[in-house]
Amino acid sequence: MAYQTVSLPSFGSVRMDLSEGLLKPDMSPDACNVDTRSGALRTAFGFSRVMPETLEAITPFERMYVYATERGNRYLAASQDMLYYYDAVSGIWRPLYQFERTAVGECMDFLKVRIGTEDRLLIACGEEPLITFDAATNTVDVFGTEQKESYHTISYVELYFGRLFAAGDPQAPARLYWSKAPGGGRMIDDWRSDEASENVSGGYVDVGVDDDPITGLFAMSNQLLIFKRDSLYRLLGDRPGNYRIIRVDAAFRQPLHTACVRYADRLFFLTEAGLCFYDGQTVRKSAAFRALDPILQNANLSGIRSAACDDTLYFAIRMRYDAPYNDTLIEYDVLRDRFMLRSGFTAVDLCTVHGTLYLLTGAGKYVAFDNNTSYDGDPIQAWWTTPAMDLGRKDTNKTLLRLTASGEGRIGIRAVSDGGTYETQIRLSSVPLGVTEIPLRGVGRVFRLRFSSVNGAPFTIDAPVTLLFDQQKRPG
Repeated sequence: MAYQTVSLPSFGSVRMDLSEGLLKPDMSPDACNVDTRSGALRTAFGFSRVMPETLEAITPFERMYVYATERGNRYLAASQDMLYYYDAVSGIWRPLYQFERTAVGECMDFLKVRIGTEDRLLIACGEEPLITFDAATNTVDVFGTEQKESYHTISYVELYFGRLFAAGDPQAPARLYWSKAPGGGRMIDDWRSDEASENVSGGYVDVGVDDDPITGLFAMSNQLLIFKRDSLYRLLGDRPGNYRIIRVDAAFRQPLHTACVRYADRLFFLTEAGLCFYDGQTVRKSAAFRALDPILQNANLSGIRSAACDDTLYFAIRMRYDAPYNDTLIEYDVLRDRFMLRSGFTAVDLCTVHGTLYLLTGAGKYVAFDNNTSYDGDPIQAWWTTPAMDLGRKDTNKTLLRLTASGEGRIGIRAVSDGGTYETQIRLSSVPLGVTEIPLRGVGRVFRLRFSSVNGAPFTIDAPVTLLFDQQKRPG
């Protein structure tokens, strides 16, 4: 045999559920902090602080929310005992509301609503009645009253056909409340029944049994999804007179409320078993359902947070089970059905407004993903690893000779074979259309290549990449 070449046609997503020998060359069993959407390999963009001031709290952080108004964004954050807002005039974080008991992020919900003629942010904390945030005055008010039968402890809120739906009452864990239809003097803070007309009336219904509590509400275009701890229901109809609640017959692992995210009238959610979505009729598994199976089976999803930005879904999880905050961000490209991982920061919560993804770190930094080449000053350590390759011939030795690539920046390359490991660093040609030849070493029947950043500096490797090697039959 003689010299031969093999081409890596493009760079793709992370796939961990298959044996490396079954992976296509563009799939990686180990990659992080890279962007491969164009087929090239480049360091992913980072994030910058939204404001320079760091939020400090006595108890751990739980949630964040960016409330968009005509006068600009309002930035909110919640710890277990306090709700804060950022005072942009004074440049400081101010306490806004103190929770009576410890608030748990998985039982908190936010919803933009209109009460009469006023726009408000509705906040449920799961430990006390609903409150509203007024962005014009930066103040909090109690939402409901006992007279209007809306003074219940609530964890989950949703708007569906103009009405407010609510659940999570610890006194009635399977109960679903709805408000009167707004208009004609009626407002969504009135949950009383109305004898004049059933179709404008407020009310409630118990969904299933109390020992299977409601754990989330999500409105689709033509139905309201009601997640329970052990089951899933959907409410059909546009007024109480024609409401129908139907159980969804599907086998799946129940998600946390904070693991669910809407995209194009589908509801995606991530559990330890993989990524699923509700398609309007039933729950289905994504094509790459088990792509991250080794990670998810050992991860801690008890504090999972999620958001959608453009055509990408984001899920923040704890890779280390005892980590105080989420330390890994999973990116899912819906259009390409591909996953990527990010690390190097902590993520208390995520939020998307006007095409920008925001994140609150465990250190109290409010950041936005942008074109920054660092994570707010922390270097981005990026890498992408090929599958273990034998090129269809385990009976031959491959002597690695040279890698030919184009791109920019300084890259690290590690060539691992069953005969040893070789590492080198090189700066790619900065000349337009320039090509760089990178000498390699290593002999073995199976080999793997790893491309990585050097000291966190950004890099780009264009596709394809060509590997020159010498293939010889093994003696005997």
